[in-house]
Amino acid sequence: MEQKNNALCSYLSDPVIFADFINGSILNGEKAVSPGQLSDRETVTCQKEGTVHPQKPRYVERRRDVLKAVFHDDCYIVIGIEAQDRVDYAMPVRCMEYDVTEYKRQLKELKNNRKEKLPGEEFFSGMAKDEKLNPVTTIVFYHGKDPYDGCTDLHNMLDLNKENKTFKRFISDYHVNLITANDLDETKFETGMRELVGFLKRQEDKTKLMGYFQENEERIRKMDEETFDTVSILLHLPKKISRLRKSTEGDGTDMCKAIREWAADERNAGMIEGEKRGQAKGEKRFASLTAALMASERLADLGRAVSDETFRDSLYREFAL
Repeated sequence: MEQKNNALCSYLSDPVIFADFINGSILNGEKAVSPGQLSDRETVTCQKEGTVHPQKPRYVERRRDVLKAVFHDDCYIVIGIEAQDRVDYAMPVRCMEYDVTEYKRQLKELKNNRKEKLPGEEFFSGMAKDEKLNPVTTIVFYHGKDPYDGCTDLHNMLDLNKENKTFKRFISDYHVNLITANDLDETKFETGMRELVGFLKRQEDKTKLMGYFQENEERIRKMDEETFDTVSILLHLPKKISRLRKSTEGDGTDMCKAIREWAADERNAGMIEGEKRGQAKGEKRFASLTAALMASERLADLGRAVSDETFRDSLYREFAL
């Protein structure tokens, strides 16, 4: 599981892919973000949270999957992407903590960059009255196979029944920006994200997967190496599939041959498994027939059933096996 998330996080860290993901997912294809606007934000922060001993402060590490600032003139917005291949039932609290940590970091940056000490209430607040923090948002990209059945709002995590319901309007909510592969329209993307999303949406249906492959063979043939490797890991393609990559026209990789080989392996594996199940079922059925004939002391019929298939079938019907 961790390998899948690591591969996807590495892929989304590329500025071109990051911009395409944001544009194609939450912005519905609008080209509002370009790679040149992006700047990496530190994905690991350490926050001081209380002390065990006055002389020994306790620091807690917060680690983000992907975190970038999108600049517009003299302002920016911080966007984080959390890749999930399994449901996290505490996701609203987790995302809220991520975003609060980023806001606290901005407050610290304001303080460190300030040349003069603030007066009065501004000093107490840690920021001047006319200062503004830059907005922060987190996108949760769920790429797991099972439907996401976790909460996407803080209120849904809370016990707000009975007497607590009276106070619901005073309790701040927090919404999770959840994106699942099935929610996405792959045609909204311009990079390898198009193929990655296309494959993810169809990973559980081999027929649909092969249909998508055949309809988009030209683009898939020219798939870049990073997309190829990420798709291979996310779809659990066998290692030997990766070795089938070959250069086409000097760049890119030929995934077409790899997909065909994989589909053939899947069919062969299915046939072998079917044969094994059929054999096991036949052996179990004959064992039941043997037991029935021995209980009836019909040893001669048992001997004949071993070599006479027609007679054996008649005995199966006789004993309802």
